Amino acid sequence: MHEYNYSEAISFFEKLPHFEPPKNNNTPIKDMFSLDAELALLRKLGNPQIGQRYVHVAGTNGKGSTVAYLTSILIEAGLRVGTFASPFLYHYNELFKINNTEISDEDFARLFSQIKPAYDELATENIFPSEYEILTVMSFIYFSEENCDIVVMEVSMGGRVDTTNVIPAPLVTLITPISYDHMSILGNTLTEIATEKAGIIKHGTSVITPFQEREVSKVLEDFCAKKAVSLAYFTEPVPIERSLHGQRFDVDGTTYSTKLLGTYQIGNAAHAIYAARKLAQKGFRISETDISRGIANTEWFGRFTVVKENPYIIIDGGHNRQGAAVLRSSLEEYFPGKKITFLLGILADKEVDIILDELMPIADKCYVTSVPNPRTMVPDDLAKMIESRGVKATVLEKDYPLEDLCKDETEVLCIAGSLYLIKDITLKF
Repeated sequence: MHEYNYSEAISFFEKLPHFEPPKNNNTPIKDMFSLDAELALLRKLGNPQIGQRYVHVAGTNGKGSTVAYLTSILIEAGLRVGTFASPFLYHYNELFKINNTEISDEDFARLFSQIKPAYDELATENIFPSEYEILTVMSFIYFSEENCDIVVMEVSMGGRVDTTNVIPAPLVTLITPISYDHMSILGNTLTEIATEKAGIIKHGTSVITPFQEREVSKVLEDFCAKKAVSLAYFTEPVPIERSLHGQRFDVDGTTYSTKLLGTYQIGNAAHAIYAARKLAQKGFRISETDISRGIANTEWFGRFTVVKENPYIIIDGGHNRQGAAVLRSSLEEYFPGKKITFLLGILADKEVDIILDELMPIADKCYVTSVPNPRTMVPDDLAKMIESRGVKATVLEKDYPLEDLCKDETEVLCIAGSLYLIKDITLKF
């Protein structure tokens, strides 16, 4: 077996498309909406996804924060926790972690070397697993080798044919708030989108979700009835105190504290709390102290994250209508009556009009840049859309100095529009 180094492994993945399988002579080798190639690769490798205990998380917004909260709780309980979550901001190693520690370059290369011969065998049969299918399979082998007590798997997009949906029935399935996103793939109605996301529900699991739009709830209730699994809704927690240094909130008479800001984060924390309680009912030794400490210790960069004070600079990766709505709500909560300076970069396939309609009423002025992604919206076009809403927009040059955008200590600069923008921006600090 050839031993690939880390650079060789990364080079292989960087040449693969993100949202579709490779093509041979311009002809798709397999339907994009199929897990057949991944299942074939898993079979060749002895089905390493079998034998683990899982929590599966799907939804439109809040998945990453909910996974971070739950992982923190489980670590506090003394468990060895594998986590698969996407997308990554800086490098592939972020995709799979154990107790919040990323896989090493050496282990990443070793796992790739282990999988590549099976991939090559399938290629001779015109079967080509996609980038995320291969990475997901690598995570299963890694978690199995490392004897994880439990694995938290976050859906990348959708659910029914997401690369994570090859696992057996998880102990708990979490469905975070479902809204409009990736409509060209998932569907144009909430019913269609919810149907794709509910595709992770399997007989033998327990489903936990916040109260959703009625269209979404009906889909979830129908799926759970069909699979004969329990469905539990939880009510929003009650905020007690908020500041730019953290939040306190109440869940069922118990007070919790979190360092994460954003009005929506206490809902994500509550989701993780109910998940931890359900796991405790299923035999895991998770105490109320573990839950409280886990919530308090959770860190999650890129969701209403304050990266500088005086003046305040805030980064938020929200990139759809629901993300824009909760971002506006948080800005209004923490900076009441203050007009915001925005630095925006948005992907062209997002609901740009709806995002701008949500944010521009609280905008003082906007700076516009491209997102480091081929799907980026042309900055000049985005600026025109902003100015049509009565807000001044300035297109930035590629190497713009961030410190020049917000010099007045009374200003608030919010950098938003895309998770891909976060990577580019944080390198400037």
